[in-house]
Amino acid sequence: MVATQAITYGKTLVTMVESLASWPQLREDLAIYPGPRALDGSPTWTLYDQAAHRYYRLGWLEFECLQYWSLANAEQIVAAIEHSTPISTSISEIEAFAKFLLNHHLSKPKGAEASQFLAQLKKNSHTGFWLWLLHNYLFMRVPLLKPGPFLKRALPIVNLFFNRRSLLILLLVSVLAAYLITQQWTSFSHSFLYVVTPEGMLTTAVMLSLAKLIHELGHALAASHFGCRVPSMGIALMMGFPVLWTDVTDAWRLPRRQDRLIIDAAGMFAELILAALATLLWALLPDGSLRSGVYVLASSTWLVTLAINLNPFMRFDGYYLLTDLLDIANLQDRSFALARWHLRECLFRFNLSPPELWHKNRQRLLIAYAYATWVYRLLLFTGIAWAVYHFFFKALGLGLFAVEIIWFVARPIFKEIVIWRELFTKQDASPRPHLAWSIPIIAIAILVVPWQTHILIPGLLKGTAEFILYSPQPSKVKHVLIHEGDAVTEGQVLLELTSPDLDFRIHTAELRWAELTQQLASQSLDLTLARHNPMDMEALQSTLAELQGLHAAYDKLTIRASFNGQIRDLSDSLRSGEWLAKDEPLGVVISPSNVVIAYTEEADLQRLQLGASGVFYPDGADLAPILVNVLSIDPSGTRQLSLAELSSRYGGAIAVREDEQHHLIPEQGVYRLQLDIKNTSDTLPYAVRGRLKLTTPAESISGRLVRSALAVMIRESGW
Repeated sequence: MVATQAITYGKTLVTMVESLASWPQLREDLAIYPGPRALDGSPTWTLYDQAAHRYYRLGWLEFECLQYWSLANAEQIVAAIEHSTPISTSISEIEAFAKFLLNHHLSKPKGAEASQFLAQLKKNSHTGFWLWLLHNYLFMRVPLLKPGPFLKRALPIVNLFFNRRSLLILLLVSVLAAYLITQQWTSFSHSFLYVVTPEGMLTTAVMLSLAKLIHELGHALAASHFGCRVPSMGIALMMGFPVLWTDVTDAWRLPRRQDRLIIDAAGMFAELILAALATLLWALLPDGSLRSGVYVLASSTWLVTLAINLNPFMRFDGYYLLTDLLDIANLQDRSFALARWHLRECLFRFNLSPPELWHKNRQRLLIAYAYATWVYRLLLFTGIAWAVYHFFFKALGLGLFAVEIIWFVARPIFKEIVIWRELFTKQDASPRPHLAWSIPIIAIAILVVPWQTHILIPGLLKGTAEFILYSPQPSKVKHVLIHEGDAVTEGQVLLELTSPDLDFRIHTAELRWAELTQQLASQSLDLTLARHNPMDMEALQSTLAELQGLHAAYDKLTIRASFNGQIRDLSDSLRSGEWLAKDEPLGVVISPSNVVIAYTEEADLQRLQLGASGVFYPDGADLAPILVNVLSIDPSGTRQLSLAELSSRYGGAIAVREDEQHHLIPEQGVYRLQLDIKNTSDTLPYAVRGRLKLTTPAESISGRLVRSALAVMIRESGW
């Protein structure tokens, strides 16, 4: 939903002229409507500029000025207002209002001076192509249609649903849908797997578009119900991604706050209705593409839309809901002005008057909202900068990243610092330190002072060597000679398996070998048989090689320990007479000593040294911290993560992705470290994941950030 801001003249006035050469005359096409009550209970009015399709909120004083505007004299207007109302005013306030009318083109241009003034305004508002693109590439509106005729025809039907009976019916449908879902919850929850398929993604995109269309129609129909004009609907491009929008600016002229709140929430309410109906349809429809489509509406699209539209920090539905709920027009602009004043006073005590006078509780709310919005925008623009860098090719990505950081993050900060400097020059006395200064001083100290003397990285405590016992082929358990936790020596027999199929193949090969041997022995007595000598000799050699291979495979059925160690994780299938599949894991032999394997990022590699000490903190509270020393650091990055326990797919801290061969590939450059254990000689019969704290030379956060930035620049410098 889009709405033009209601402008309070005293706070947005940009004075373009120093004096009024002649009294400005109001334009005849301006309209004025009763507005909502102000916070102090005084009446307000809404001035509508039809040419610009823009609304202005006027207070009691401004309304009285317009009533006596025909007097064309500030002194006479002051006298008339003070005579007929309890309002006390001054000539400067009347002249300021007159300049507001001039600056916003609400008066008739008159004479050469007015023409020059309008030309100057036009020149000041003109921006070059690149500046225009800079302001509009994040969000650009493209009107597509005028829904007025359709809304006029649909209005009688729409009016039937704006009553308590329709609300009760919707509530009953929602309860029924929720009940049916509880009866089929297993099927409903498992249907989500369809969404992640290619066909499901296409269906999700179509259904999301349908939901957004219903959302915008909800705003338009609600505005039409309350008598507001909806001049256009269209597409808004957010970073090139199309979303629908509806112009319901006319809602500003509604005096009742409840009516404006209904228009603000109508889009989300329409999507909730759609979700309830889709849920009911999903429970009733048979399996098929239509059922899958309504599942998307019932489960995900409206949740995503609500999560975006309820955000009060961007100018979506949530912002306008908060604006009308608090009944504060221009919520962001006015809260930002108040927060800037609060920040300057807290830091420097300029003793300036606040831009507006508010009740203490409301003032705290506005300041908190402004600070929260600034933090949100900082994170948002930084995230957008990161996104455009990765989504576009390198040259454009770097340029857009710089634009986002410099224009939308650094530029507002620099402008505020410039204002501080100007205010300092106007002060008679130099600023004195006070308690509020400790906050930025502490923040700067945290960033600059090299206080970080350690790094934290993920690690895994495991045996120095591990040997996993596998079933070499389909076989049957003959003898189990070990138990869980047994100590074994190198070469010790652990398991004896048997394979009837292998026995049969060995017996067949032995018979074939005996037959060929007998044939070759008798060929020396018969010249006819001697002709087959070369072929039989070749067959004998092939059979002998096969027999040797079969005997080697048979020997592997006797599983032995390859080193001294301990048995753990024995399979439950290891019972005499049980059948085993090929490559079925049967247990693990671990060495009698432990080692810690850890991975560090490329940015921390230079801080690490061989022999550096540290502490390994196992996850959970069962094991005490373990002292370690760095034994080795791999000189090259890890291309494939061999320890699945440390990967993000299995709850670890290292972000990975799976390739086509199901190998775990780190998303960022990581280097493998091996660490020796110092303070314990006990061998753990299992692997333990944890965090490793290593002592390093002192470094500041700013130094780390600079080093990380340089590492990224070097890594990404290849074109």
